[in-house]
Amino acid sequence: MEIKFIGIAGGSGAGKSTLCTALQEKYPNEIGLIQLDDYFKPWDDIPKHKGHTNCEHPDALYLDKFVSDLKELSKGNSVIVNTKNEKLNPDYKNTKIRIQAEIKHKPIMLIEGYLILWDDRVRKLLETSVWLEVDHTKRWERRVHFKNPEYEKKVLIPMHNQFVGPTKKYGEHIIDVSDLSKEQVLEEVEKIINKFL
Repeated sequence: MEIKFIGIAGGSGAGKSTLCTALQEKYPNEIGLIQLDDYFKPWDDIPKHKGHTNCEHPDALYLDKFVSDLKELSKGNSVIVNTKNEKLNPDYKNTKIRIQAEIKHKPIMLIEGYLILWDDRVRKLLETSVWLEVDHTKRWERRVHFKNPEYEKKVLIPMHNQFVGPTKKYGEHIIDVSDLSKEQVLEEVEKIINKFL
């Protein structure tokens, strides 16, 4: 089976996870998902920035492991991740404990995360990529974790501007989702991946 990797990128709060969940639910046999959020280093190993643990920096992630797992999936092998995904780890909201879960390959694997286009090794594995465009104010409103105004100003915004925002240029398809409903975003992305389904 030939596996197609499709990148879903954008800033924190752009709607990446919501989109990927909707695509998986609509095409459960055809579409799988692997999320960069499942590759964070332990809290104490994440770099600090202006007194805050800096989860927005590439050094906060096990990127080598992420690339290695993508290559394993491309060979048709499963991989094990420490996940907080609510479908695979429904108790995470209460426990805040990641659990190990097996990610099995599907014909289409969505590769989702805020920094997936930052690493050229990941970009080279992608069949195509989608960037969800929305301004910071709306993304911050949608963000569900680390709702700390000081973190927003000192870490999130400067790190987005330094590392995440510039990777928009690598997005093959840019979709402005600012005024689109979840259903409309799904419809737009379906048009892009239809030829792979």
